[in-house]
Amino acid sequence: MGTPETNSKSLIPKISKTLTYRTLFLVIVFGSLAGGLYWFLKVRSDLGGLHSANSVGWISAVEFTSQSQQAVLISPDGKIHKDTGHITGTADRDLAWSPKGNFLYFVSDRKDHNFNLYRWAPDIADAEQRTIGTRARSNLRFPAQPTEDSDGTAKGLIITGGLVQEFDPSNQSTSQVLPPTSKEITQTSKGDESGTEGQFEGVYGTLGTSFRDAQWCNGHHCIAAVMRRESGEILIYQDMRLQPDGKLLQPSPIIAGDHIDLAVSPKDGTLIFCVTGFQFPDPSAAVDKDGKKRNKPFVNGIGYFDFTKSMILAANAGQVTFTSPAISPDGTALAIVLGKKDPNGDLSPMALATLSAKGDAKYKGMQFGGEVHEPSWAPDGAHILIAVTTPNKHRSIFEVPTDGSPPRNLTGDTNDYGYPRYSPQLKAQ
Repeated sequence: MGTPETNSKSLIPKISKTLTYRTLFLVIVFGSLAGGLYWFLKVRSDLGGLHSANSVGWISAVEFTSQSQQAVLISPDGKIHKDTGHITGTADRDLAWSPKGNFLYFVSDRKDHNFNLYRWAPDIADAEQRTIGTRARSNLRFPAQPTEDSDGTAKGLIITGGLVQEFDPSNQSTSQVLPPTSKEITQTSKGDESGTEGQFEGVYGTLGTSFRDAQWCNGHHCIAAVMRRESGEILIYQDMRLQPDGKLLQPSPIIAGDHIDLAVSPKDGTLIFCVTGFQFPDPSAAVDKDGKKRNKPFVNGIGYFDFTKSMILAANAGQVTFTSPAISPDGTALAIVLGKKDPNGDLSPMALATLSAKGDAKYKGMQFGGEVHEPSWAPDGAHILIAVTTPNKHRSIFEVPTDGSPPRNLTGDTNDYGYPRYSPQLKAQ
């Protein structure tokens, strides 16, 4: 039996060892908690497919002031919500709901005067910047047809510096898709971007100089895109499926004009296009073999394209313009703005009209007269949103029932709004 002194000495190493283990355990636990909290606060924003938000009945729009334009959200109770990160003197534009309605994306120059992409959840007060870099971004378009990638999110197309890139919401990456290139233009975490010189050499250089708009279509197999030309614009489509030789087919021109608007059917991925000031896609076709100028088949028109053929749904010699096409969720109806050109050559809207998206003459259309802009459909097809210039010269958002019931002014007659869009959600997530 040892003495008290020897027993106490023998216990010291054991106690020290136990305390060491406990300290290490606590360090690991608190380190894990701290790391988990950091991940939740910083990385959770990258998991766009996992964030849930109830945006049923919400409407996005742009509010215009004398100094700025700001993305806003209108909740079903009529309250207007504003992003706390907006800076006076900057411009938010090109609003796009994610397919699940859990986020609203928009482009803004609020930081360093560079137009980058931001993401805003209806249940969060401030938007988050999602891309970096100095090349201007515009026109983010998520697929009109339902589609999801392996992580539960849908990738969109965005115009970056005149090129078409695919944007992945889950990791903020972008990669070039048009013009096709073996060397992708990617964005690193530091915002480094490769150059774009020579991107329009070859066949794409014979079609246009840059891209203005692009959308997935035909079951996510093709891209329809509007390209700028030296004069006017051209609508093309590119099949993105590799051929047996491992290459892509060449792009195909559809139609050209002074201005072209494009819409994709959410039902079957077919295209509706509006052309103002028809041009021949191939300028050499404007004259015959004797050098005589060919007559244009029409001046303004609405067309349908199903990737095997195109069909003109309506056309005229310049009396009426057709712009801002929007296809109903079931793919059967088309909302469109009718207008005319004023003496200065600018388009002046006159009415909202609906017609068959398939050229069915039996379709019973509707009209809403006035200076209307930017129609969009409710996800159930029961209403159409439009921006209307009121007698007091304000732009208000109106909700127009498709059953013929009286329209409803949602924003009053004091401020100016445009580009209204319903959340695609039909039920809370």
